[in-house]
Parts: sequence; structure tokens; C-alpha cells
Amino acid sequence: MVIGAYIMGIRGDIPDVSLVTHVNFAFGHVSETFDGVLLPDKEGLMQVARLKKQKPELKVLLSVGGWGSGRFSEMAADSLKRKSFSSDCGRIVKEFSIDGIDIDWEYPGSDLAGISASPDDKANFTLLMRDLRTALGPDKLLTLASVCNADYIDFKAILPYVDYIN
Repeated sequence: MVIGAYIMGIRGDIPDVSLVTHVNFAFGHVSETFDGVLLPDKEGLMQVARLKKQKPELKVLLSVGGWGSGRFSEMAADSLKRKSFSSDCGRIVKEFSIDGIDIDWEYPGSDLAGISASPDDKANFTLLMRDLRTALGPDKLLTLASVCNADYIDFKAILPYVDYIN
């Protein structure tokens, strides 16, 4: 069973690790150059990663995105930028000794959050999941946050690449 918690930066609210199996540290963002990850709170991510010392089986992921976090559409539409972004996600997983990446693109093909969108986002999201899986390898987690309908994501197409969907 997965019992997850999202932590939005470190404000003294660290979850009781005896109560959770997974912690998603929020948020990283697509970089302004569309080819990497902007990580505004490196110290916070390091602090959350250190929770694994208390509970070695705890899974820690960096969540990239969140409401109003843009630049996904541009990044995912360009194969070189998509692969560079994916590679940077892999670098962060290694550098911070965390267990994976959680993508929180709200929502492919939608500008509801005031971000750019394209009709091609749904297909490009699948390509992004493929490239992230390749960059992370089979032993790291790849998850995503989503609404429960298939308006924005082709769930069947991404299933070979993701470990679970929130």
C-alpha cells in the first residue's frame, strides 16, 4: 500500500515518517530555457531526502509542476528539450539520492492554470513519460498527479512507463 504526503517546501512541517510510505517534495519547475529543472529549494529537498535515515524504506520523490507551473508544453513539444529535461531529472535523483520523479503538469492541453497549452500536449505527455523512464531507468519511481478522466492524458499509452498515478 502507498501512503503518500506532499510537502510544499520546508516550513517545519515534516511528516511523521512512521505514517507514510512516500513523500513528494513540491515543487521543482521546468526551467526558463525549457531543458532542465528549476529547483528553488535545494536545502528543503536535501532535508526531506535525509528522512530516509530515519526510515530507509521511505520513498522520496521530487514533484515537478503544480498549479500555474508552466513551460511543460514547450519542453514536451521539442525532442531535444524533452530529453534534456528528462536527463536533468535523472541528475537530480542521483545528486539528492532520492527515489524518483513525480510529474504534476496541470494539465496537458489545458490553459486553465494560466499556462501555455497545445493540442499536441496529450501525445507529447506520453513522449515525456517515455523519455523520463529512459533517463531514470527501471529502478527509480516515475509517478504523476492527474485528474481522474482521460481528457488530458492517454492513460493506456503511459502505463508502460509509470509506476503509479495519483
